[in-house]
Amino acid sequence: MRYGNVTGDIYDRCVCKKLEGRRKGVESGAGYGEDCAVFSLEHAPLCVAAAQAQSVYEGADCGEYGVYAAVNQAVAFGTSPVAGVLLHILLPAGCGEDAFKRIVTDAQIAASECGTAIADVKASVTPAVNRPVLTASALGNVRRAPGREETPQEGAQIVMTKWAGLEGSAMLAARHRRRLLERYPAFLLDEAAGFRRSLSVVSDAAAAWKTGTNTLCAAAEGGIFRALWTLAWREGIGVEVEWKKIPIRQETVEICNCLDVNPYELAANGSLLCITEHGETLLRELHREKIHAAIIGVVTKGRNRVIVNGEERRFLEPARPDAVYQVLEQGNGM
Repeated sequence: MRYGNVTGDIYDRCVCKKLEGRRKGVESGAGYGEDCAVFSLEHAPLCVAAAQAQSVYEGADCGEYGVYAAVNQAVAFGTSPVAGVLLHILLPAGCGEDAFKRIVTDAQIAASECGTAIADVKASVTPAVNRPVLTASALGNVRRAPGREETPQEGAQIVMTKWAGLEGSAMLAARHRRRLLERYPAFLLDEAAGFRRSLSVVSDAAAAWKTGTNTLCAAAEGGIFRALWTLAWREGIGVEVEWKKIPIRQETVEICNCLDVNPYELAANGSLLCITEHGETLLRELHREKIHAAIIGVVTKGRNRVIVNGEERRFLEPARPDAVYQVLEQGNGM
């Protein structure tokens, strides 16, 4: 299998078909594209858990990325607020205390940005890993049912918040700074590295729920293309997206050109995809909250997932490896 998330078909065969029977109290779980499990406790509201493993970035920087990913998945599912985040950290032999401390500190900063806190940390040193690996689980109550019983109708609009490849741009700007400085000024790389301050979609999701938008998908590993494919696969719909309408920062374009990777397949935490019949209303609410957003496409009849670029039409592919992996395989670059 390739790096990154497995495809929906493999997930179906290896997970869903093996976990068909559910214990009492497990309302929802083991669904490709959901990344959340819902539990019902006696005399208590529904509780949601969203787990994310973050190992794509070598070194001690996995803390904040893992927290943002877990919280983003939880709030896109309908969790409000996120009560806390649990961390499980695997450290390689020889990992220093300062690196461990940085992971926890970065994770706490990210949790604070998301309006929650780190509830517990479990850590161990193991020969099974050669870089720090963090699993973050976001916990909270489902504010209301996500409303996915009804399939989005043909003609519904697809709204995307912020810009493509935010997370990956921040990662690469830091990791390959020396190489990138040979072509670009320091201020451009500093701006890209600062994208990590925009990785929470808590406010994005709140605006969507406020306008009655129930079908949300938090972009993550694999980029905005994978998020679009996953959303369409999960909902059983077709989509048609206009390539030129997908928001992207120039810093991301420049970094990806230099490192020869596809910015639309670059880690995309920080962006939220929403399907709504009231796109302009949602845009006004997002803009009121000072969140950049755009209508990038529509739901179509059938199940084709198409990207349109002028006269060219191409089909989205499932679960391509995140472009970050391509760069990591080239060597350290520091």
